[in-house]
Amino acid sequence: MKLLLAILALAAATTCAAQAQVANRTPPTWGAPPADRPIALKVGTLLDGKGGIARDTVVVIAGGRIDRIGGALPPDARVYDLGNLTVTPGLIDTHVHVTYHFRHDRFVDNRLAGQDEPVPDSVLYAAENGVRLLDAGFTTVQSLGPGTAWDVSLREAWARNVLAGPRLLTSLQWFRYDLPGEVVPAEAELRAMVRQRKALGADVIKIFASTSVRDGSRPTFSPAHLEAICDEAAKQGLRSVVHAYTVAVKMAVQAGCTAIEHGTGGMTDDVMAMMATKGTYYDPTLGVATQNYVANKDKYLGIGNYSEEAFAAMEQQVANPRPPAEFQRALKVAGLKIVYGSDATAGAHGHNAEGLIYRITMGGQAPMDAVVSATSMAAQSLGLGDRIGTIAPGMEADIVAFQGDALADPSALRRVAFVMKRGRVFKYQP
Repeated sequence: MKLLLAILALAAATTCAAQAQVANRTPPTWGAPPADRPIALKVGTLLDGKGGIARDTVVVIAGGRIDRIGGALPPDARVYDLGNLTVTPGLIDTHVHVTYHFRHDRFVDNRLAGQDEPVPDSVLYAAENGVRLLDAGFTTVQSLGPGTAWDVSLREAWARNVLAGPRLLTSLQWFRYDLPGEVVPAEAELRAMVRQRKALGADVIKIFASTSVRDGSRPTFSPAHLEAICDEAAKQGLRSVVHAYTVAVKMAVQAGCTAIEHGTGGMTDDVMAMMATKGTYYDPTLGVATQNYVANKDKYLGIGNYSEEAFAAMEQQVANPRPPAEFQRALKVAGLKIVYGSDATAGAHGHNAEGLIYRITMGGQAPMDAVVSATSMAAQSLGLGDRIGTIAPGMEADIVAFQGDALADPSALRRVAFVMKRGRVFKYQP
């Protein structure tokens, strides 16, 4: 009996002590979390995004920004060992279609079929694409249409840096008039549409200056139309990005548009010289889009212009790859600003680095130049060169790391072991 009373007394004392401890505990302050410790990265090989290399160094991050490079480890830092990895700025893809996806193993083309699924489903499919993009080392992407009303919501959600996803820039809806019976509006109306896009939250204006390759690559705008759109975009503080083939390339460059996407058949010597002089950016979108279409033929075939004839041409291209002649000539043009964009659509998100690997292995681009095109040069083309794209003090801490030597073995760009966006670590596989 005495033993039982002793046990009960001990239990009561323990309970009282626990209750006192709870009562004296400081209640949580939900709106103001305590200041976090700095983060330190022990780096074996650092590519700074502008062509510089550092070996066996330290990168210190505080408050979401790079505080310093080199020196000792802060004593209170959370340390990530990236000593056997290649470290670069977060990769940037200047041309994706982030809301495109497969539903029931078929491509959902929001432009041709309408929004034929519940909005929450479409949002969550896009969110899945964001996870894939970030996991693949792409901390910033530019989505160039067709645009949904929830592009802005996705942009804001990913900007909060809680939900896994890249920094997003969006064109919202594009300027496109290539279907039978479509008529390009008058120049005054086009200018008003640019202003409307800005009011809705667009970061950039996307223009289809020609039909797709599958439809013959014919121009769809007059020079006056292009000049009206690109001029109004500049007046509104927006960039203008142009899907252009053959003669439409020169038209867009002469109209003062910011960037040329694709360019096939139109990148003549005089056009590239003009682009270098004007500072027009060039994104050839090689190595991802066509390969993805062929790999997912059953999901695309019969939708829109994805016909058997179109696939026959794409399958021939994939089966018998040839060095991209226009791209190789572009590499030799002094001052031409070549950026990285994949044109990733449904099925390609997460495989975006394949285009960089293709540029190096098939196109002959130097590995360091390929990295620069997808980091500092891409950031500059987005108007973000003072914030991202470079590992330097004061820049936002977008940092990724790859298993292997990315300069000696481009396939290392597939092996992402570390992803940090604005100082938050989303992936670490030492």
